[in-house]
Amino acid sequence: MNIAFVDDSLVDRQYLQKNVERYCFEHKVHMQMNTYDNGTGFLKGFAAGTYDLVLLDIFMDETSGIHIAEKVRQIDDKCLIIFTTSSQEHAVIAFRLHALDYLLKPFTYGQLEESLSRCQKAPKRFSHYIELKEGRHYTRILITDIIYTDYYNHYIQVHTPRNVIRSYMSFPDFAPMPDKYPQFLWCYRNCMVNMDYIKSMDSKDIILATEERIPLHLYLLYQTAHPMDDDYPFLRRHAVRSGFIPRSTRL
Repeated sequence: MNIAFVDDSLVDRQYLQKNVERYCFEHKVHMQMNTYDNGTGFLKGFAAGTYDLVLLDIFMDETSGIHIAEKVRQIDDKCLIIFTTSSQEHAVIAFRLHALDYLLKPFTYGQLEESLSRCQKAPKRFSHYIELKEGRHYTRILITDIIYTDYYNHYIQVHTPRNVIRSYMSFPDFAPMPDKYPQFLWCYRNCMVNMDYIKSMDSKDIILATEERIPLHLYLLYQTAHPMDDDYPFLRRHAVRSGFIPRSTRL
C-alpha cells in the first residue's frame, strides 16, 4: 500500500510517520510512505493509482487541504483520504469529499489505529506479510508472494516466485501465520497452498502456476473449501467430481 502524508508541520509529519510505522509493525502490514510539506509538491507528482491513502492536513500556509482533496477526487476517486486538522469547521465538506475519517489534532495512536483499521477493510488495500527468522536475520514475506509452504528436516520452507525462505521452527508454530488468510488451503499434513496460484487440479494433485504438482488430501479439501466456496468454487466442483462430496451436498 502506498501512503502519503501532506502536512506543513515537520513535528506533525514525524508524529504521523512514527505512528503509522507502529501500526504496520503491530498489524503486520507493509506500506510505502512519502511525506510532503506542501500541497503543491504533492499534486505535482500525483496521478491516478499513485497512492492508496493520503493523510492530509487542512490548514496549511500555501494551499488548503480541502482544495488538495478536491483535486485528488478529480484525478482518482478511489484514493482514500484521512484529514488531520485542529478544527471541526470543515468536517461536513470533508465527508462530502468521501473522506474516510477526520482526525482532530492532537489525536492519539488509538484513534489513528482505528482509522487505519477501517481502511484495512477496503478490499486489497493493505499488503499483509509474515515474518520468519532466516539464519540470524528476520525476513518479511508478503502474503501475496507465498506460492506454498511445506516442511523438511525441521525447517519451514516458504516458496515464493523469487526464492525459498527456510526457517527453523515446527509446522504447528508456523501454521497459524498463513492459516488466518482465506486463500490458503491445507493440501496434506505440513503443506499449505495459496489458492491464487492454483492453475488446475486432477484427481490426485494440485497443479500450480509454476507447473509444480502438490499432492491433495481430499478430506482436507472438504474441510477447507467450506468457508471459501464463494471465492474458490472450483474446490467444491473438484470434490464433487472426485466423488468425495455428494452432488446434493451444499458446502
